[in-house]
Amino acid sequence: MSAPGIASAATTLLSEHRLRMALRAGARGFTQVEPLPRRASQAHRLLIGRTAQQAMALLPTLFPIGAMAHRAAAAAALASLRGDQAGAEPDPRSVLLERMREHLLPVHRDWPLNMGMAPSNSTLQGVERLLRALDSPRPQAEEAVRELVEVRTLGMPAREFLRIDNAADLLRWARSHEELMPARFLAWLSWQPLALGPTELPPPLQPPPARALARYLLGPAGDEFEAYPQWQGVCRESSPWARRHAHPLLRDLARGDAEPAAALLARFAARLLDLAETLLAWRDAGQQPEALRAGDGVGMMHTARGLLAYGMALDHGERITRCVILTPAQWNFHPQGTAPEMLRAIAWTTPRQVAHTASLVACAVDPFVRCDFALPQADAR
Repeated sequence: MSAPGIASAATTLLSEHRLRMALRAGARGFTQVEPLPRRASQAHRLLIGRTAQQAMALLPTLFPIGAMAHRAAAAAALASLRGDQAGAEPDPRSVLLERMREHLLPVHRDWPLNMGMAPSNSTLQGVERLLRALDSPRPQAEEAVRELVEVRTLGMPAREFLRIDNAADLLRWARSHEELMPARFLAWLSWQPLALGPTELPPPLQPPPARALARYLLGPAGDEFEAYPQWQGVCRESSPWARRHAHPLLRDLARGDAEPAAALLARFAARLLDLAETLLAWRDAGQQPEALRAGDGVGMMHTARGLLAYGMALDHGERITRCVILTPAQWNFHPQGTAPEMLRAIAWTTPRQVAHTASLVACAVDPFVRCDFALPQADAR
């Protein structure tokens, strides 16, 4: 495949991280959501016909978001078929560091923008430099990461933040750390007049057994499962909230579902909890990234966005004959996924207010999927 072809596929993939949805008033006063057609992903087809080593080298150019997690999941899938390592798989610490970076970027870029505030350029520059910490001496690397996570983001040691176990204490933390942008955002969100009605959201997705997932991903209906995934007959949510939903803080926020901002607060808070947990795992040099599971041609990896899964098949010459990739967005933006269900729960007030709440919903569910909301031609005041 020529370089221009690869570049074109990567550009297509990035455009697929933009979704267009039409929002309009529904019959009961809530929002009607209509996804507009978009081109299905073709980037994974560039892996077909390649050897494992060639595929591993190509993946970062196809998937610039979560590149190391993609390599780790693909390597696990291929290793389960070959009985050895596929080669060029990333170091576990680099996977964890990438996950921290992909938590920190939306926290410090998108959260302030949702409040109408400018992000901190110095903090964003530090986040962009984060992956270079692997090339630094360990004490310097740990101090750089600690400063970004525990000083600029949490305002306390990660273990202490993880002990916050109820909504009242989370809001106390937010109000007492308003010099920190993440805390200021959660305090701001807690008093926003969000017109969100009650809704039943999908249950959390837990990593399925690899053999069972292989039957869906690599079976005759694999393409349909990839496009509209369900597990045990229902759509699921794949996100930091899904991974951490049993944490006492998130359970307490779930009990406040009658509060309009509770579901949003839970998902933003889950990102901070996952960031703290990931920092602790990264400090433990011998700890593997959690839930790296493989078997029967399937590899799974937790990312900052949710669970990533690869299904692979090889021919006798050990070239890839099939590749199916299941990303968190395919769960969360499913027609019955968390994002559309939360959008449908927005009470229709004015187009401008609906668009603002819809932007918060999209950011809470997956900040790397940019949603363009088409609104009726009406007074947007």
